[in-house]
Amino acid sequence: MLDTIEMLEAIGSDASLRYASTVELTNVLEKAQASAAFTAAVASGDTSRLDQEFDGRKMYAPQAVQTFLASDPD
Repeated sequence: MLDTIEMLEAIGSDASLRYASTVELTNVLEKAQASAAFTAAVASGDTSRLDQEFDGRKMYAPQAVQTFLASDPD
């Protein structure tokens, strides 16, 4: 799981990976020997495949979300 998180961080911080096509990113993950679940999730676009990578734990969205709304001056 730690390798998957590190790879996700690397993808997020590298624009060439972040905006790579599915095929390109899948090839990069295969060369980096990423887990089968992670590679399958990228190849299929089905993020539910990552559930097995994270021991079936559900990942929930944060309950607090910051928004920057302009106040109405009227």
